[in-house]
Amino acid sequence: MYDGLVLLVDDQPLAAEDSIAALKHYLLGGQILYVENAADAMKALREHPVSLVFLDIEMPDMSGFSLAAHLEAEHKGLPYIFLTGHADFAVESYDYEPVDFLTKPVDVTRLGKAFERAEKKASPSAGKVAVRTGQDYVLVAPKEIGYICKEKRKIWIRLKDGREYQSAMSLDELERIFSDYGFFRCHQSFLIPVGDIRQVNSSRFGQTYEAALKGDLVVPVSRSKYTRLKEELKLLGIPFVKGVTSR
Repeated sequence: MYDGLVLLVDDQPLAAEDSIAALKHYLLGGQILYVENAADAMKALREHPVSLVFLDIEMPDMSGFSLAAHLEAEHKGLPYIFLTGHADFAVESYDYEPVDFLTKPVDVTRLGKAFERAEKKASPSAGKVAVRTGQDYVLVAPKEIGYICKEKRKIWIRLKDGREYQSAMSLDELERIFSDYGFFRCHQSFLIPVGDIRQVNSSRFGQTYEAALKGDLVVPVSRSKYTRLKEELKLLGIPFVKGVTSR
């Protein structure tokens, strides 16, 4: 069970009933506050010790994205999860910092993962990992990491700002740690943040694949991981459109 007061913001009462039914797998009824619009959400946040917010994205008075910006400005550090019936909002959601992105109707198992992520974000470590450098430790937020790789039997954690740290742990061990932070083992030598993927390319005959990430970084995707990568992207609510070609 999740320990804390949860606020659900959704302008559609029938859809909210389904979401509340899913939430009750992890919460008691008294832990759930429900409001239908952004104005009531702001009022609830002022009056109650809310620890997690579920935000519908499409609302008439203020979008979930605008309300998320309000949370980040007025309730710094309060975690929130986007909740929508339209998976194509997933890409735009990366401009914010939600704990997760869920599509309606909510899958109960998937919701459990979202609660786990919310609890980790609320922990004293603030979602960071400690990377050992000699006798010292550097605290790094997973979103700062560009990729993790194996090169000539050495494991490297490479940050987006150019810093890099050698790890004494195996890539298998790091995969178990970073999978909870949205990283995916796309190749036997690479762990990448799924949310940073901008394009997945195949060779002319479909024998090899590669993923283009933010910052013009391109990494290989093994054939055995290609299908699983598509599944990971779908879990994030990213739709796949068939029959589209570039010119």
